[in-house]
Amino acid sequence: LNILNKFIKSDKYENIYLLDERLKLNVNKKNIIIVKNNLASRVINLISLSYKLKKDDHIIFLNGLPPIFKFNCEVSVIFQNANLFRKFYKIPFFKWLFSRDFLRFLIFFFGKKNVNNWYVFSPISKKILHNNIKKYVSIKTLNIYDEYNNEVDTSNISEVEYDFIYPASFMGHKNHKMLFNILIKLSKKNIFPRVIFTLDPTSIKKVNFDNLKEKYNLKIFNYFEKDHDMFLKIYKKCNSLLYMSLSETIGLPIIEANKYGLFIIAPKLEYSYQFIQPDAQFDINSESELTSIIEECLKTNFKNKKKKIFKIPSSSISFDDFVKKII
Repeated sequence: LNILNKFIKSDKYENIYLLDERLKLNVNKKNIIIVKNNLASRVINLISLSYKLKKDDHIIFLNGLPPIFKFNCEVSVIFQNANLFRKFYKIPFFKWLFSRDFLRFLIFFFGKKNVNNWYVFSPISKKILHNNIKKYVSIKTLNIYDEYNNEVDTSNISEVEYDFIYPASFMGHKNHKMLFNILIKLSKKNIFPRVIFTLDPTSIKKVNFDNLKEKYNLKIFNYFEKDHDMFLKIYKKCNSLLYMSLSETIGLPIIEANKYGLFIIAPKLEYSYQFIQPDAQFDINSESELTSIIEECLKTNFKNKKKKIFKIPSSSISFDDFVKKII
């Protein structure tokens, strides 16, 4: 969305934008086409666009997937959809076969030959893409992290209210079950860390959030906010980020939490340390190891914080340079 907004604000009216209706962006320009959320509408609009394109034009797909047919001009794609590869998320074959991710994989498989340039946001994404393209094409890393690479913001809006925050949607690989199991076990030892989640209303019901809270007297809370700028303020009310996803290409909450000076706990997985070194890491398959870290953090009041150096991916392209090149 940041890239899209930069394009739209450039006021280059010869550019044509096809926007998914689900974005619900407040735009009113003649060069913007709202595309309905169905396959027929997408295909019809792309075919219509293809007749307007010239050889020296450049079309870019911000949705992570390549076009299903070839355009007679330069084509670029911003790739971020690693979940369409079964091996990356390690889900059962038949569960993947009957999912949307499998359909997206087919689009990727048959459309990848139609792309001239690929862009990614992280070293992990670049590696995954290289492994699945099987031949050399241009893959460049976009630096979207400058705003997170400035001085750490340690100012507080209010007193710290929560020991831990786990900002994640309720998807299988986000591993919420493990954290709930740990909190229940700690409650039986009369230890009640204050943990805030960011689950949507439907997910809250799925996990029986209120029932768990009442049954085990857990100090768990929930904060759901669609506005990202508003959401970021919640970090200032937390001591520590507890991140426990099984697989990520970026792990953006780690970067966000570092910006706000939180103590960072993350798994011993590649995504956890591709930009910074967390304060504590645990075996993703070991509830006991993570439990010990939580207990130690509460005991020491999160004092064992490390000095972190933010690692910008080498040979990355800045946001502004990328937009200038495309425009």
